[in-house]
Amino acid sequence: MNRKINSELFLEALICFFLGILLFYASISGKVSLYVHPRLNGFLFGTAGALVVIAFFMFPHAFTPKHNARPMKYLLFLVPLLASILIPAGAVQGKAVSFGSAAGGVTAQNKGTVIPNRVSQKDDIGIEVPSSSAPGSPDLSSGAQGGTTTITDENYARWYQDINENMKKYEGKTLKFKGQVFRMEGFAKDEIVPVRYAMVCCTADLQPCGLLSRGKDVEKYKDSDWVWVTGTIKIEDYQGQTMPVCYVTKIEPAEKAKEDYIYFNYS
Repeated sequence: MNRKINSELFLEALICFFLGILLFYASISGKVSLYVHPRLNGFLFGTAGALVVIAFFMFPHAFTPKHNARPMKYLLFLVPLLASILIPAGAVQGKAVSFGSAAGGVTAQNKGTVIPNRVSQKDDIGIEVPSSSAPGSPDLSSGAQGGTTTITDENYARWYQDINENMKKYEGKTLKFKGQVFRMEGFAKDEIVPVRYAMVCCTADLQPCGLLSRGKDVEKYKDSDWVWVTGTIKIEDYQGQTMPVCYVTKIEPAEKAKEDYIYFNYS
């Protein structure tokens, strides 16, 4: 007997339709930014539209009977749909990523980011150094109070690039910055790295970016706690690598940053 519906094609169309709707929702709600770089939003939006259009073209043909339809083979595609509904979206953090060489700085060589062309200029602090061009250099003076420069969430990525490229201009300066407590095996009790997680493309390439910080009060904070760290910057050799180290004078709880990840400029 002929089937009144092509269950195989009907299930294909249904999966395409709901995948498209899911991508639309993730893009519009902003939840997709937890998993991929915002610059990919346009591609995801286009993919969602294409899936919905394909589904609408398939649905009319699903009512043409087909012998020996095998819809069960498509049930596997329901797994990601169900997972997206049942598993709440959340930022990937903590031990799920590797610290790698992040403490030594993000460079074009080791993280795929592009550092703007260098020009010799007098920076915000007043030291003549080779530094990033104006569009890529953070305005540190705007956050300076009482000799302490506060790094805002908006400036964190540019500041992090700059301090690793031009660390000498920060030596002896007092900075206040925010991040999540990150520790590695082998750290001393008075050592942490307050980090922000940087995304180049997607969560698969997340890297924690921050400065090694030392202070007697840091051990009372747990991994992933948000903290404000105030301290003096010194340039030291750490495990064979020259890097800025923050000597903490004050550490206190902080509110979670509005954006889960930071993004480096491509130019």
